[in-house]
Parts: sequence; structure tokens; C-alpha cells
Amino acid sequence: RDYKEAIKNLNALLTRAPNHARAAESLLSVANCQLELKDLKAARKTLADVVKNYPHTEAATAATERLAKLK
Repeated sequence: RDYKEAIKNLNALLTRAPNHARAAESLLSVANCQLELKDLKAARKTLADVVKNYPHTEAATAATERLAKLK
């Protein structure tokens, strides 16, 4: 439940391997951590980044749905 540490680790993974098969899910996990931390502004941006950077993934679909719920 250390969301800040999880965000740091996930961002490190994304920096090292932005095209990894699990990158979209990792970015979605960052958004989930931000939501748990009540950082809605950052979560919205991260969710939008998932949709923009990984448009044809299940993570993008989930991110789109979560963005709609946040607005």
C-alpha cells in the first residue's frame, strides 16, 4: 500500500522499457495509485497518457472508462 513507492518503481520501469508488453498496464497502475492518493489531476493526465500512448490496448479502454467517471 505504499503508493508513492509503487509510482516511483512503475515510472522507472516505463523509463527503461516504454515499449514493454506490460507498459500500458503499468501506466494504468500509476493512475490507480494516484487515485488512491487522491491526486485527481495527476490521475487524469496519466489516464489520458495511457489512451494517447497505447491507443489500441485494453488498458486504453479501461483508461477511457475511468476518465469518463472522473469528469
